[in-house]
Amino acid sequence: MFRLPLLSALAIWFSAAALPAREFTVLTYNVENLFDADGLAAFEDYKETGGPNSYTRAHALEKIRTIGRVLGTFNGGQGPEVVLLNEIEIDFSPDSRAGDLKKFLGDYSGTTLEEMLGKGFDGRVKGLPSEALLLKHLEDSGLKGYHVAVGADAPDLASLDAGDGRRVRAQKNAVFSKFPITAVRSHPAADARDILEATLDVDGKPFTVFVNHWKSGASDPESEATRRENAKVLRARLDEIFAADPSADVLVAGDFNSNHNQSAVLPALEPTAVNTILGSHGDEAATAAAQGPSLYNLWYELPPHERGSEHHRGRWGTLMQKMLPPGLYDRNGIQYVDNSFSRVVLPGLNAATPLRLPRRWTNAGAQGGGASDHFPVAARFRTVGDGDKETRLKPVNPGSDAGEPAQPLEIDYRSIKKGSVPAFSGADAADPGGRIGEVFLVKGRVVSEKPTVVVAAGGNFEVFSHDGALRQRMDSWKPGDMVEFLGQFGMHRGRLQFVVHDGSWIVGK
Repeated sequence: MFRLPLLSALAIWFSAAALPAREFTVLTYNVENLFDADGLAAFEDYKETGGPNSYTRAHALEKIRTIGRVLGTFNGGQGPEVVLLNEIEIDFSPDSRAGDLKKFLGDYSGTTLEEMLGKGFDGRVKGLPSEALLLKHLEDSGLKGYHVAVGADAPDLASLDAGDGRRVRAQKNAVFSKFPITAVRSHPAADARDILEATLDVDGKPFTVFVNHWKSGASDPESEATRRENAKVLRARLDEIFAADPSADVLVAGDFNSNHNQSAVLPALEPTAVNTILGSHGDEAATAAAQGPSLYNLWYELPPHERGSEHHRGRWGTLMQKMLPPGLYDRNGIQYVDNSFSRVVLPGLNAATPLRLPRRWTNAGAQGGGASDHFPVAARFRTVGDGDKETRLKPVNPGSDAGEPAQPLEIDYRSIKKGSVPAFSGADAADPGGRIGEVFLVKGRVVSEKPTVVVAAGGNFEVFSHDGALRQRMDSWKPGDMVEFLGQFGMHRGRLQFVVHDGSWIVGK
């Protein structure tokens, strides 16, 4: 057997021991349909149709730039060390290719993504998948050094050709990491995106991340049954890992299409996927001290009034999540930086004023606008070097699920008053992509009913409410009526609209 000389072995040991502790950020980000520029897609809005609100190369460029702006708010413009992404398009181009991404970056080092999607657009660029386009832009913008892993990327072209686009698996998960990626696995999940497992080498310390995007429909009993199956896939793999090493450094993250406290807010769905099957909970002290499997959900780091990464029909949801096992509280390998969890809310970039709601992406206008219908969530971690698995981090103000609210946080639409928002103008109508998500005072004339359409600032806009009583109230509007209301500007199925969220938003009728 070959053995290193004693002095050489000691030198290597001292060199490893001398590595300084490193802190790093892990960002979890559902980017809401990052599609490439080939016009071949499962979703109608992203096909090359040539319609007024179809997804074009200009839209792809703006969407990628926006993702870069969000990432660029970290680490002095260099970006988070690890980014876990949801809703990256599964590429439907039969000849799509990027090959070795390091070589790809070298091949295009003399140009920019803007040029590639503009005058330099050719057959090869058209075939590039969205993760390659994003990587190129990050390099152009100084966010350098990312290694990339993606989930299963095998499109069902036969189903796409049959026109059954809404049933085709269209999205995958991805990891962008400034640490080397040493292993990648993709775990199929029923009627959902494959769960992506990637092991990162953080200064010689293995750190395994799981990127999830479970079946949608957080409050739907039928879809909860599918999420239970998604949870069983992840739980089985975690059990394998923890059976081999109860102190393994693992991070479970992604879009679970479940509230962090699903069992509390939707008890009719029991057993719930995220709490009952997967075992996510809010007792941080229990996880920090546990000797066996335990998953603490980082939403409990924040006070209840800050818990929200997306919204639906007037309530905040916490679908974007991070969960920690006991191994991230010991002094071996990787450790969580206590109380570092945050949601990334950037007014004017990914958050609309004055309610600070996510500015979802839209294809409206020449280049689109907005960011995503989800806020990213971030947390900090650090390397620890003494290998002590017994001594545990003692959390300060540990999270607890005691007294957990039984209902999701409601959005305070009544706080918005007529005099606190701008009047909708011709400039706003001319730049819909830059205004999506904002609240305006709208004055206009009704030109049709069912759907209600109002002419305002020279354009035609549908007016809608998710509230049945408000819809009935608006049904009393007749063509020719002059109306005034507060409306949140948006787009639905390619049509621009205003959504009325509260009865106090309607002035007069």
